[in-house]
This record gives sequence, structure tokens and C-alpha cells, in this order.
Amino acid sequence: MQVVSLLSLIEEANGNEEEDEIEGYLSSFSCQKNKDVESFLRNKALDNEKRSMTRTSLVIDEENNNEIIGYFTLLVKPFEFVEDVSKGSRKILSNNKNSTVFNSILIAQLGRSDRYKGKVEGKTILEFALENCLLVNEIVGLRVVCIEYDDIPYLNDFYLVNDFRILQVNNNGKLLAYIKL
Repeated sequence: MQVVSLLSLIEEANGNEEEDEIEGYLSSFSCQKNKDVESFLRNKALDNEKRSMTRTSLVIDEENNNEIIGYFTLLVKPFEFVEDVSKGSRKILSNNKNSTVFNSILIAQLGRSDRYKGKVEGKTILEFALENCLLVNEIVGLRVVCIEYDDIPYLNDFYLVNDFRILQVNNNGKLLAYIKL
């Protein structure tokens, strides 16, 4: 397994023809359990990368024709605290108990290919994402990593067992969980 940045693939491409190859490569990713995760990589990741809106990294199987095992997408994002978040939580995340907002590294997308279900755990892809978050922390000092997701039992279990803590339900109805680096 190896982690490859989508940006490095774009930089290596020599024009539209090779960029079409990248699109085809990304389209090989399939995730039936979460069509949004599949759709993002196939339809939005390349454009977001070129516009520097997000950074996507691919976890590839170099022993199997560089198939995409999974991927994750990171970005820096501020979040507003909802009213009922405790002063203690505000202090932990923003260093100010009266803060109304905090900055975080958001794992905006995290997914594993159907082909690797039962072969590679989602935890492995999450660990690669957190390693990249540590690099961001070393460069810019952000120490809070967030994940925003639908309140689905298997997602809740996955993030809680991997040491994330639920902070709040955001205004969009999604759960916001965090981990400190």
C-alpha cells in the first residue's frame, strides 16, 4: 500500500489527454455503501484539487496495477459552536471558553473501494488520513481534526471506536466529531 497525492498525478500529467487518463483512473473507484464518497472522487476531486479547494490522497495497491484501495480528502475549515456546547469543550478546541468558532482540519471524504472490503480495514485509510493531518499540524499548528457525517450507526461506531468524540449536531443535521492530535 502506498499513499499518492492527486496533486502529484496532476502535476505529472502533460496536458488534457493525460488528465483524461486520471479521470478514467478515478472512475475505477466504486463504493456502493456510500455513493456520495464514490461520486466525489469520480466527479469533483480533480476539479477541487486544481482549484486548491481540497487535497485528496489515494491509497493505492502497488502490487495490483495501482488499483485505488481508498482515498481521503482534507481541507481546513472553521466550525461554529452550537449553543449547547460546553465552555469546557470550547476551551479544549479553541483555547477560549467563550469562543464561538474554531478552526480544524476536516476529513471531508474518507472511503474504501468495494474491491478491498474485507481485505483492508477502513481504519487503515483513516490512519493514513491522520498521518497527513499530523503533517498539516507541523506546518500550520492546527491540532483539531474533524469529521462531519450522517448519524448512521455504522459510521458512529467506526469513528467512536477510532477515538473521535462527538461534539455537536451541526445546523445541516450532520454529526460533528473531533480528535485532537
